[in-house]
Amino acid sequence: MTGNILITGASRGLGRGFVEQYAAAGWHVHAVTRHPGPLADLHGVEIHALDITDRKAIAALRTRFAEQRLDVVINNAGDWGPHEQDLGPIDAEAWLATLRLNTLAPYYVSEALADPLARGRGRIVVISSGLASIEDNRSGGDYVYRSAKAGVNMVVRSLARDLAPRQVTAVALSPGWVRTAMGGEDAPLSIEESVAAMRRTIAELTLKDSGKFLNLDGKPLPW
Repeated sequence: MTGNILITGASRGLGRGFVEQYAAAGWHVHAVTRHPGPLADLHGVEIHALDITDRKAIAALRTRFAEQRLDVVINNAGDWGPHEQDLGPIDAEAWLATLRLNTLAPYYVSEALADPLARGRGRIVVISSGLASIEDNRSGGDYVYRSAKAGVNMVVRSLARDLAPRQVTAVALSPGWVRTAMGGEDAPLSIEESVAAMRRTIAELTLKDSGKFLNLDGKPLPW
């Protein structure tokens, strides 16, 4: 299976991993990033240098793909947020900035690209986290990141309902604990392993999966 795919947060970490693997598999990759420099060595990748927290940039993205077809959009761009996230003083502005990137931006990107996705009966994938699970929160803390990812899970659930008549699938997907700048060196999964597993899950998605919160291997995670 190949097609047209757009990936946000594409210059590093999981985003870069997605770009490399999908390009190697023959997909036409649209890489969206604020910092295109690290992607300069890749061939066959169309780079879009823009900030997805900027509404003008989202408008430009809508215009760019107005007559195009997209098969997959991976909302990968995200951030941990401020260092201090346990009970106590938390920087409110940093919290809001994290929500803009992790929660609002996937909505605005997905809404802007709904028409191109509908043309291909496409798939919206939002990279979430096991820390977003309300049911599985047994340790507390991490207020900013947990709330931002739990919020985007609800965005996915609503997108799935609203876009179902247009045959667009939307899922929240956890990459597992991965050795990235956020995950740290002790994480059990490499970027290559996580991305490969998620690609297999994405390839098997159908409308029956829309609105689900899934692990990288496709198994459901508790809300």
